[in-house]
Amino acid sequence: MKKVIKVFALFGAFGLLLSSCVIKQPQEKAETPKTITVTGNGNVTVEPDLIYLKFLVKTMDWNVSKAVEKNAVNTNNVLTAIKNAGIPESDISTSDYSITQDNSNNYPGQYTVKNSISVVIRNTEIAGSVIDVAVKQNVGANGITSFKYGISDKSTALRQARTLAIQDAQDAASLLAGASGCKITGVQSINEYTPMVSQVNDYMMLKNTAASDGTTTPIKEGLVNVSSQVNITFTIEN
Repeated sequence: MKKVIKVFALFGAFGLLLSSCVIKQPQEKAETPKTITVTGNGNVTVEPDLIYLKFLVKTMDWNVSKAVEKNAVNTNNVLTAIKNAGIPESDISTSDYSITQDNSNNYPGQYTVKNSISVVIRNTEIAGSVIDVAVKQNVGANGITSFKYGISDKSTALRQARTLAIQDAQDAASLLAGASGCKITGVQSINEYTPMVSQVNDYMMLKNTAASDGTTTPIKEGLVNVSSQVNITFTIEN
C-alpha cells in the first residue's frame, strides 16, 4: 500500500512540475498593426427653406409702470401684425424680457423695458411682408436683432456631408500610404467631430429699412452650409 502511495505522490509531483513549466513559458506577443490616421472634411451647401427672425421691442419712460405698459401694448401690436401676415401662433414666441434703469449718470435715469419676439418663417417668400408689418408704421418693433436661414431636413444634407468626409479621408489615406509603399487593409476607428450647420451669410436689419413707398422689403435668400469632419485610423501593410 505504501508503494502505491509513493507512486501517486511521484506522479503528482511530476504534474506540478509540468504545470509550472507551462505557466512560466513566455507567451508570444501579438504584432501591433501598422496604422495611419487622417482627417476628412465634407461640406454641402443647400438653399434654405426656413428663416428665423428675432424682433426687438423696446420702450423707455421715467415711470416704470408706464414703460411696462407701453412695452405690453407694442408687443401685442407686433404679435397681432405677425399673425395677420400668415405666421401661425405655434411659430411665434417671446423671450429675453427685462426691466432696467439707466444709472450711468449721477442720478436715476429712465426705465427701459425690452423683450424679443422670435418668429419661424416656413414660407420664405413672405419674409419681407412679415418684416414690414412688424417694423413699418410704428407698429411696435424697434428692429431685428437676428436673421438666420435654416433647413427643415438637416438629415439628408448631413448624410451627404458625412459621405464626402469619409471619401476625403479615404483619398488622403490612400495617397499617403501609397506614397510610402503601403496599402490600406482596413479601418481601426472612426471619430466624428460635432457636425455644423451654419449659414454662408448673415445680416442685421434695423428699423426703417423697409421701403417707405409701400413696396415690400426685398429678401434675397442666402445659403446654408452643412459640414462634417471625421478622424479615421486605417490599418496598413507593406
